[in-house]
Amino acid sequence: MALLSALVAQQASLQSAERLCVGFSGGADSHSLLHALVEFSQRESLPPIVALHVNHGLHENADAWAAHCAEVASGLGVSFYEQVVAVEDGASLEAQARDARYRAFESFLDVGDILLLGHHLDDQVETVLFRLIRGAGPSGLAGMPKQRLLGRGSLFRPLLGITRSQIEDYASANELAYLNDSSNDETRFDRNFLRHEVLPRIESRWPGYRSGFARSAALSGELAESEIAVSRTQYTRWGGPYLPIDAHDAKTLHRALHAWLRELKAPLPDFTGLEEFARQCMQAQGDKLPELKVGDYLMQRWRQGIHLYPANMDCSVDLACKVGDAVAGAWGALSWQEASTGLPMGAPISIRAPLTGEAVSLGQRPRRSVNQWLQEAGVPPSLRAGYPLVLAGDEIIAIPDIGLSTDCSKLPSCKGGLVPLWTPPKIVFGN
Repeated sequence: MALLSALVAQQASLQSAERLCVGFSGGADSHSLLHALVEFSQRESLPPIVALHVNHGLHENADAWAAHCAEVASGLGVSFYEQVVAVEDGASLEAQARDARYRAFESFLDVGDILLLGHHLDDQVETVLFRLIRGAGPSGLAGMPKQRLLGRGSLFRPLLGITRSQIEDYASANELAYLNDSSNDETRFDRNFLRHEVLPRIESRWPGYRSGFARSAALSGELAESEIAVSRTQYTRWGGPYLPIDAHDAKTLHRALHAWLRELKAPLPDFTGLEEFARQCMQAQGDKLPELKVGDYLMQRWRQGIHLYPANMDCSVDLACKVGDAVAGAWGALSWQEASTGLPMGAPISIRAPLTGEAVSLGQRPRRSVNQWLQEAGVPPSLRAGYPLVLAGDEIIAIPDIGLSTDCSKLPSCKGGLVPLWTPPKIVFGN
């Protein structure tokens, strides 16, 4: 049958996994996928199969559904795990539930695990149409990927070429007692409205519309990949990613930013927000710093580049240590390297963020404010408030990566000593 054929096509990947984890809601799609996978495992050697049920707690029958799924898994001879999640209040209950579900999936997966989801061709069509209505670009119109990384494992959608009716035929032929969630019939939800009101009318006029949507999604995916290929990520001296601005208009910069963020696997801002940010970057005067906050990161135009930082930099570093100690925290990490002239190993010091207006002399040069030294060294603006200084007592003796103080009386530099280096906190995006 079609489901088994779809799994056979993925046989090599399935056999390479540590575990095959099926996202098991108990509905027709996931029940059929789990059943077909177990049947396939009786023909070919496969890794252990796990049924993973996410209990959102949103329906009065949620616990009964979880118990049903556990019973089905037991009957099929596979391990069962239930993940209970809390869905936060928000404008879109659908989106909140989906985010909670994927967080649960990601936390469950270990290295080498594959998560199998029962999304099918009709789901793909709904996704593409919904994103088209919202004005998505090529990456959005590519629809759901057949496979991608997820946490420490991978996500597979082996049934994306299978229609809903084929899955229902499989469930009927194998007499599967799958669950029916009545909320799937409520057209107040956007996807349900498309499924029950819009797509049936499209099918009545164009019966082959699914294959057309699938082709368009594939072509959009190819276009999105070509956009990524021309993106040019560079890194500052402190390791932060930035995109050089070589666009001549806001529209071109908008496209380049979109491709760049996808390359970094960063959460994408909404279309109009990114469009406005691109416009500001092209039109703002040189001393202005247009910025856009998106979740846990901040984009900011500085000089001739768009820089990316953690959205909430920790500027509270204030600790005592010794020269040569490697220390780290939410503010970043301080390390040391040998130099012809440096600080004496083991000397007591403290590390803290700059105070407003304080100044220091570096390398026989006149005293200047710490901010001026940072600016001259090319430190991006959003890093300056939390840039750690090295002190002996209450005197600044070094600015990491920039220089040693020449007017410190408490801890003068020496030959063959150590100089401090700072690594800012890194931005790590998910997949």
